[in-house]
Amino acid sequence: MAKFRTPEEKKKFREQQRRRKLAMYSCMAAFVLVVSFIIVKAVEMLAGITSTEVIVPKGALQQPNTDVVKQAESWSDYTGEVAQTINLVEPAGEMSMVQVMENGKVDISYFDDVLFLGDSLADGFKVYTRTGSLALKDSAAGYLTQKSTTPRTFLQPGVMVDAGSGPVDVWAVIEQKQPKKMYITLGTNALMSMDTETFIDNYRQLIDKIRRTTPDTIIYVTTVTPVTAWKGQEEPRMSFDRIYSYNQRITKMCVEKDLALINLYDVLKSSSGYLREEIAAGDGYHLTPTGYQQWLDYLISHTVYNPSNIYV
Repeated sequence: MAKFRTPEEKKKFREQQRRRKLAMYSCMAAFVLVVSFIIVKAVEMLAGITSTEVIVPKGALQQPNTDVVKQAESWSDYTGEVAQTINLVEPAGEMSMVQVMENGKVDISYFDDVLFLGDSLADGFKVYTRTGSLALKDSAAGYLTQKSTTPRTFLQPGVMVDAGSGPVDVWAVIEQKQPKKMYITLGTNALMSMDTETFIDNYRQLIDKIRRTTPDTIIYVTTVTPVTAWKGQEEPRMSFDRIYSYNQRITKMCVEKDLALINLYDVLKSSSGYLREEIAAGDGYHLTPTGYQQWLDYLISHTVYNPSNIYV
């Protein structure tokens, strides 16, 4: 039997029902808005991942180059399997799009006012130059290179390296010489001891310190070089995806800090992305004299354009 309600009670009951419905509809509307916001943000994130904005550093590409398809070919060598494995967004400007372009071969005298700074890979230039294996023997290039170094090594106060005739103070030499150009090769040792973000943070600090010490120097930064397939499988810290991740950060740093990128990775790799066996030393990541000659040939033909350079 229905409960008897006075007119006032009926009015109050209807008002309560109306408020309950309003509260329910408000909750539903809020839920729909939250879900819609989440969906929109997810779509925006996916759109950001699938599109890459190509940014060219001011100093690296001084000559116009319309052959964009050819420039991008080297990046297409990365397999879909690798891209899925590492699950990383491409850097702001792929290596092949940001790298210093070929614009004529310079005379070996171009390296007379160059300082090479880096690890044992860069130290190979010093070793093979002293033995007369490389044309750099005819230049006055300087070397601040030593095995087992990382960007952090060169940030240490009073850091010393063997420049060929005994230990020298790295920063005293840089300040004194004020080199016109510097080539930096670091990363292989960092793969073994540093996470990606610590590596690139130290690298940024190193670049900033160089710029404070010698502000007019053109800074060339070399990508981390590939290792052989067997080395990458044997040593997980030198895996394909880890080197790829390091090179992404290096490329992005070059864009942001207006550095000249030397894409040595593409010079030395095989079609599968690993270091070519015929130029690899026995440890799977250092180079033979032939590998260093190919490296030097690349440097000779890939420089920041300057009309005062002597081109041959």
